[in-house]
Amino acid sequence: MNILIVNVGSTSLKYTLYHAGRPTARGRVQRIGMAGTQLSHIAGSGVVVDMTADHLSYEMAIRRMLALLAEGGDLVDLSSLDAVGFKVVHGGSVTGTVRLTPQVLAEMERFRFTAPGHNPPYIAAIRLFAREAPTVPLVGVFETGFHRTLPPEAYTYGVPYAWLEDYGIRRYGFHGASHGYIGGRAAELLGPGKRVVSCHLGGSSSVCALVDGRSVDVSMGFSPQGGPPQSNRVGDLDAFVVLHLLKMGLKTVDGLIDELTSSGGLKGISGVSGDVRDLEEAAAAGDERARLALDIFAYDVRKLIGAYAAAMGGLDAVVFTGGTGENGADMRSRILSGLEFLGVGLDAGLNAAVVGREGRISAPGAPIQVWVLPTDEEQVVAGEVAAYMVAYVAADAAAAVDQGATNPGGDA
Repeated sequence: MNILIVNVGSTSLKYTLYHAGRPTARGRVQRIGMAGTQLSHIAGSGVVVDMTADHLSYEMAIRRMLALLAEGGDLVDLSSLDAVGFKVVHGGSVTGTVRLTPQVLAEMERFRFTAPGHNPPYIAAIRLFAREAPTVPLVGVFETGFHRTLPPEAYTYGVPYAWLEDYGIRRYGFHGASHGYIGGRAAELLGPGKRVVSCHLGGSSSVCALVDGRSVDVSMGFSPQGGPPQSNRVGDLDAFVVLHLLKMGLKTVDGLIDELTSSGGLKGISGVSGDVRDLEEAAAAGDERARLALDIFAYDVRKLIGAYAAAMGGLDAVVFTGGTGENGADMRSRILSGLEFLGVGLDAGLNAAVVGREGRISAPGAPIQVWVLPTDEEQVVAGEVAAYMVAYVAADAAAAVDQGATNPGGDA
């Protein structure tokens, strides 16, 4: 199968073209919508393209992606694809791997308010592909699907139970493809049955408790706004803060939506940026609010590691992934400092050396292993999409056989 996987992050676009299960071209656009948008593309021919632009939009990034795939000869015609797969985020009760029909897009539209940094660009990308390649199946793998193993005590909020039954108010969890990949890779490295805390840290961050590769708790909740402070999204917040500001007439609903989802988080605390790299540079130059933002982020992730160790009845490993998790040696050190009582011991030399690649960074003999594992969400999504398409084709073939049996002479 030829499958193109499109991964639209809150500030990034990643893509991989697969042929017969093997990646043949891939690329990444970072800092979308910001100054200094960076694009890197690796063609099947080995050609590498790097460029920097300012404030590249999602649509511009996608069109540039398609142009690069065509220029490299990897994908001359979109119609040659068997499917385009998307790592979609929030569809409420619509979850798992599904065909992206108008009905599914309508559900994603219904939840665009709760995932404003994800659903709108995904919906726009899906519609763009539907226009450009109307005969190619578009398949979505929802991030929430991996977290269907959450137990009721982890996904149920302390609200009237009718809210769960009538409105679907519950913890859904996100970053499912990433945490799912980490669960599988950790099992390969550590063996089955392990208790692992997966820290996906980047422009969008979440922490997940994994027992034998299954999600049993996760920091993101009803929306991707929960958990540690995000790049520019608030993270966990007492609901009565919002109600107080509204009741006192200090904010409007629309104003709060904008501030909590685009001016909050690390950007809101620091007043500098939501990017950890920028904050570390500013903190080194003496900016105290940048330092505070870094401290808050590290503190919140550290608390979650401890909480999930308690929830799982112990801990075998901590894994860092995502842009910051894979590359941020200083942030990893900040987070783990103070967890020595659990048996976490970081090797400073290994931590500094393992950047952007897989490796163990815990001290020799430490009871709890610490790993850096670059995630591969596209691989997970490609596997799900391929399995879906096999089943889809088989169902079509079975339907055709049934049709022939009931109407062997064909139409009159």
